[in-house]
Amino acid sequence: MDMDEVPSITRRRIMKENHKMKNSWDAMSKARTERYQAYKKDVMPIIKEIQASGVKNLQGIADALTDKKIKTRYGKDTWYPSQVKNLLER
Repeated sequence: MDMDEVPSITRRRIMKENHKMKNSWDAMSKARTERYQAYKKDVMPIIKEIQASGVKNLQGIADALTDKKIKTRYGKDTWYPSQVKNLLER
């Protein structure tokens, strides 16, 4: 093997590894989005029910979700207004 060939072989290997990494990141991103959508599908009817009962502000909805013992997306017991806002906006 010629020394002139080494950089191009190395470049091809790096490009191939970067491509694998990009595919991996894309797959993780897609899986995360699917999990979020599934979670949102479960929680949004509860939020709509709370809103229908007359609670309109984010803090009130967060308090109601906490009182109903609904877990957050990450399994926490306490809801915050910003979490409710993110669910309603996305």
